[in-house]
Amino acid sequence: MKLLRTLFVASAFSVGLASLGHGAEPIPTDSSKAAASDLTIKGDVQMIEGEFYFVKDTTGHQVRLHVNNETKLEDRIKVGDKIEARVTSEGHATSITLQIPQSGTAPPLPNMTAPTSPQRSPEGSVAQ
Repeated sequence: MKLLRTLFVASAFSVGLASLGHGAEPIPTDSSKAAASDLTIKGDVQMIEGEFYFVKDTTGHQVRLHVNNETKLEDRIKVGDKIEARVTSEGHATSITLQIPQSGTAPPLPNMTAPTSPQRSPEGSVAQ
């Protein structure tokens, strides 16, 4: 009787293990774990002090990002730039990219006026 119970438990255990292998999620590798834990922060660079960038995010919170030679920088980042940063849970920026306005157009330059129609001079001729 003991042998029968032991065989039953062993076979149930092996069937359970076999079914776990078919529907289980793949085991994440170190690189996929790192990518899954990264956060995306968008905001304006407020201050740069050494290896730390202080960014005011879109919710109004100030975030401190650690930047070093391992950080992938798209361009030279300066105070006032709008950026998107991929950041680890420890606050290290893995990459920073400049953000371009959605419209893709530059704001108008100051003192620029739209063309006007030709003006008439006092003598009645059209001025160019």
